[in-house]
Amino acid sequence: MRPLDPIEPYKEKIKNKKMAAQVADVLDDAESELIIDCRSSTYQTVWQSPVAITVEIKVFTKIDGEKKVITHMSKKTRGEVTHHILKSTKIPSNPIELEAIVSQQFDCELLEGDKKNPWVLEVYC
Repeated sequence: MRPLDPIEPYKEKIKNKKMAAQVADVLDDAESELIIDCRSSTYQTVWQSPVAITVEIKVFTKIDGEKKVITHMSKKTRGEVTHHILKSTKIPSNPIELEAIVSQQFDCELLEGDKKNPWVLEVYC
């Protein structure tokens, strides 16, 4: 998706297996320097982005100094992160540039990917 791509209204529960081929047909040939993956785990099973150029946005909180996964504010926080990135004067072309932009507004930590796993930007709210 690009910032100006239209998004059709939807209310239907995702059908991962049914949609996978359609999504892959559109996204597999798309060219991009960096993919910022803000999808929840439910949607990540529909399409596997190329790990070398992908940064997944994961949302956490800290309670008594311990990192805790949160679900109730994740969508809101991912939306706020996306909003901040889109308002930035710089377009990130790699994970380090993305972290620099996001860290202006959010407490975050960048975890390097490997051959099997993408980079992860842990954002704390």
